[in-house]
Amino acid sequence: MDHIYCPLEIKAGSNDDDGTFVGYGSTFGNVDDYGDTVAPGAFRKTIADAKSGAAQWPALLSQHSDVPIGIWTGMEEDERGLKLKGKLAINTRRGADAYALLKMKPRPAFNGLSIGYRAKDFDLHKSGSGPNGAKRTLKAVDLVECSLVTVPADRFARVGGVKSWLEEESEAPAMTIKELAWMDFVALRRLTETRR
Repeated sequence: MDHIYCPLEIKAGSNDDDGTFVGYGSTFGNVDDYGDTVAPGAFRKTIADAKSGAAQWPALLSQHSDVPIGIWTGMEEDERGLKLKGKLAINTRRGADAYALLKMKPRPAFNGLSIGYRAKDFDLHKSGSGPNGAKRTLKAVDLVECSLVTVPADRFARVGGVKSWLEEESEAPAMTIKELAWMDFVALRRLTETRR
């Protein structure tokens, strides 16, 4: 099974502690660390099959583990990518831990989303000659799961913000996805350098 890491935006529902959030499991035109890019329409069959009951909904996991931490309640493609709505099982230890990590201050501990899928239709590109230098363009995938992750392959695949956190800390402006990505990139570079 392949994985792609993409941006996630967290927004609390009407009840701030109900564990609901929205995000993008994949964005179109992005090239990940594996050289893959996703074309619009790649998730069309997965979405249709899940909504009609012809197939199971993708699992909501943490770090691609085998244990679910909630469920996806909404799934659609828009001009940006695969938009997902999820609900964490906050009455369970893993779900509550995940939600707490999403809402941490001054930045979330979880800051990415990663899809696990089976490629059904794709184009291979020699020497990264595809769109934006991609090695492979995914045109149709069977989405198996989507995980909250700590370190996504796409360094700009980050949490956009947690609604309750932004409202509570009005004096502390929200960081942009790019700023969060840069902080993580610098921290990972330091970690790598200290291990040499």
